[in-house]
Amino acid sequence: MRRAALALMGAVGALVLTHAQAPAPAARVACEVGALQQAAPAGTTITAAALVEAAAGQPAHCRVDGHAASPGNTVNFRLGLPADWNGKFYFEGVGGLGGTIGPLTKGLARGYASASTDTGHVASDSAWGTNRAKEIDYGHRGTHVTAVAAKALTASFYGRLPAHAYFNGCSNGGRQAMMEVQRYPTDFDGVIAGDPATGTPMQVGRAVFFQQLLARPEHYLPVEKIELLSQATLAACDGKDGLTDGLISDPRSCDFDPASLVCKGADTASCLTPAQITSVTTIYAGVKDASGQYYAPPFPKGHEGGPSGWRGWITGNEPPVVQPDGSLAFTGARVPSGFGLADSNFRFLALEDDAPGFSWRTFRFPQDLPRLKTMEQILSPMDPDLRPFRKAGGKLIVYHGWADPGISALGTLDYIEKMTRVVGGQAAADAFTRTYFVPGMHHCSGGPGVDQFDMLSVLERWVEQGEAPREVVASRVEQGKTVRSRPLCPHPSVAAYRGSGSIDDAARFVCRAPAVSR
Repeated sequence: MRRAALALMGAVGALVLTHAQAPAPAARVACEVGALQQAAPAGTTITAAALVEAAAGQPAHCRVDGHAASPGNTVNFRLGLPADWNGKFYFEGVGGLGGTIGPLTKGLARGYASASTDTGHVASDSAWGTNRAKEIDYGHRGTHVTAVAAKALTASFYGRLPAHAYFNGCSNGGRQAMMEVQRYPTDFDGVIAGDPATGTPMQVGRAVFFQQLLARPEHYLPVEKIELLSQATLAACDGKDGLTDGLISDPRSCDFDPASLVCKGADTASCLTPAQITSVTTIYAGVKDASGQYYAPPFPKGHEGGPSGWRGWITGNEPPVVQPDGSLAFTGARVPSGFGLADSNFRFLALEDDAPGFSWRTFRFPQDLPRLKTMEQILSPMDPDLRPFRKAGGKLIVYHGWADPGISALGTLDYIEKMTRVVGGQAAADAFTRTYFVPGMHHCSGGPGVDQFDMLSVLERWVEQGEAPREVVASRVEQGKTVRSRPLCPHPSVAAYRGSGSIDDAARFVCRAPAVSR
């Protein structure tokens, strides 16, 4: 165990551990498997350790690979311990169905001890969904056991506990974030949940609209029809916020009717057939249960076009193939992301018993909902009671692209409104949460809106300095140049144009209450 500053010789050069504001204590543990294993918490196994030389966007650091034990499984993780440590811990969420460890670059570049996990399985294991322990670890537990192990290793390596711990993730990473604040409220001081996936309800919504979209060739929407739809929604709703700027700022005010595009005669690229209109309205509509409540939320209208819009998630950038029974199926490597995730979910994650032959095609709504209950509880972060997280002193920032074609922003809005009621109203929620909806942004990024913003700095100031978030400036960057900036306003406020100056300058907008009750 070295008590002097850790010097790394050879290709790495001299590596001295310092704090961003003041000298940090010398590393207490060498960047070696044996030393790290000796310092590891119970149930944690170190499999590799290496000194990594500084490179573009990445500081010199000790890279540690290992796994943490969970009941019936082990959860792989990677931990990066930078030479120039900022005294804090950062966890990067992972997308899709997990199975790969997320990159540590973002946290390391800011001086964080940084970790990520594969959530308890490897992507190459096609049978992982038959193992209940692996399903639970993917659902929520794998993130937790990794956080516990990685924070303990960080404390051992530097000789003191991290001053603060943060989680940041989008999509499935956003789902991980929400699981953390709901199930493990003391793991992190600050959490960022971007476009959070909802697990089972989200997949049920996909099954319902894919059953319609792929039932017959005449139901399908080719690329040109998606672009037609996107242009029509923009033309109908762009000016609803009082400003015609190529963005539908708040799609809740968009009353576009797809039937306005119905073909008056032959099917052409400039109209939708009745079957295609039914497909569009099915996607927009969401799915309601017997009580009239949404089980799967509707999708907002607007900005459906582009490769990262409906084409990337729902209808495909390449058309499906007609099957012998006349239905359609996406094949090959470039299936739309939403279809690929729904297909996998219904094959091996939807049911407790993984019944052979069960699929998104055979699923019946609402008859099959009871069969999904067990896995819904494992996968879906739907508990609106965040009072334990508030009591622990945690801070949560949620953001979601209004035009997200993969996960409905209206589902996030519904959750936030339920959470706000449970914790005691808007003032109580504002004491520890903020939510931002991003106009024109597709899934986590992309789309015609602003999609570049720094929520981590906002969260740091809130947790460390008590500076409650207000508007956050977001930018649209094209070819390395910022072409537009806008304020993201904390819900329920919305951005409004001041009436003069460039519409591409965030300073010309102000956050205010919506003009009408939503």
